[in-house]
Order: sequence, then C-alpha cells, then structure tokens
Amino acid sequence: MTDAADKETPSFIQSNAPRTVLFPDSSISGKLSYNLPVKIDSRFSGEIKATDLLVVGPNAVVDAQISARHLKLEGKLTGNVQVIGCFEILSGGHFQGEAKVGELMIHPGAVFEGTGLILGGD
Repeated sequence: MTDAADKETPSFIQSNAPRTVLFPDSSISGKLSYNLPVKIDSRFSGEIKATDLLVVGPNAVVDAQISARHLKLEGKLTGNVQVIGCFEILSGGHFQGEAKVGELMIHPGAVFEGTGLILGGD
C-alpha cells in the first residue's frame, strides 16, 4: 500500500533541479514569472521575474530585463539584471548589459561586457 503523502507532491516538484520551460528551436517574447527553479534554453525577449534559480541555457539567446534570486548563464544574455544572490557566468556564457548583484562569479571562457554593481550578501 502506498502512503497518501507520497502521492501529494510529484517527485519532479521536490527536486531543486531547474525545469526547462523554453526549449531550443522555440522563440517567445513577453513577460515570464516563476516561483521555482527554471531553465530557459531558447530565444526570448522581454521580462523575466524568478523568485528562485533561473538558468539561461547554452542554446539561449535572451534579450531581457531579469530579476532573480540566483542566475546562471550558459548562453547569451543582453539586458539588465538584478540578482539578490549569485550571478554566475559559466564558460561559454556571454553577458552584455548592466548587472546589480549580490555576488558575481565569472568562469574562465565566460564574457562580461558592461557595468556591474556588487551589492553583497544573499
């Protein structure tokens, strides 16, 4: 017999791994808002608000104003970002714009073009 509590929350919701919500070969513009970890791996223009982790995947080309708790960049991002926690640009990631962040990590092979303000703390 299965415990009723096990059926209440699907296992994919319990995971902290980001869910891919926009896949390669898709293109969208507008306003997106998320309350859980998400990954965008497509073309997007507009505004994104994420109260958790936002991952801009390696196939992504994003032109947006972003507000997020944490941001990991693997693809291309142009715009203004405000990140309460860490803005991490991984190898192959390319950022162009203005960033106001709690912490900034730029890995070897990553590009940061623009201005940055490190506010500190999470």
